[in-house]
Amino acid sequence: MRKGRAAIKRLLPILVVWPLVCAASSTLTVLIRNFETLSTASDLIVLHALGGLAAALAWFVLDRFWIARRKRLALRFVLSFTLLFGLTVGATAGLFALHFWIYFSQWHEPLSSRIGLYQAVFTSASAIYQYAVLGSRHLIALAFPAAALVALFAARHPRIEAADRIR
Repeated sequence: MRKGRAAIKRLLPILVVWPLVCAASSTLTVLIRNFETLSTASDLIVLHALGGLAAALAWFVLDRFWIARRKRLALRFVLSFTLLFGLTVGATAGLFALHFWIYFSQWHEPLSSRIGLYQAVFTSASAIYQYAVLGSRHLIALAFPAAALVALFAARHPRIEAADRIR
């Protein structure tokens, strides 16, 4: 029971702080670029926060069961940083693709048809590409350096129970 509570105490800060960092990074780039429409800016900020939340949850599981078991500090740092930032970009791109597909589905064939399936796949692929080119820059302002700080902290303080073998 104690190990479960300790894990929850480590999980809650990252689940609260990382989405806020992603949203703040997006907000900063929105303010710098002077978005004209506030609804588009708020959608973008919420999208990055939700992507950060999904990524933080996946990163925590990977950190606890895979990254923390590595012996070398540099390897733990690189894995933690790469996975946290990569999962954030990937989760946000996936949510953007879902939003993109829902918007364009009104002009698509039904998903159960072959053409509808092609349209869904290629619409999602183009949305992921579009996010990778245009949307990921919103995370570079604050989330990129924050991921380095989180990775440094996680690498220097590995979980004690992660060193034990799973029985």
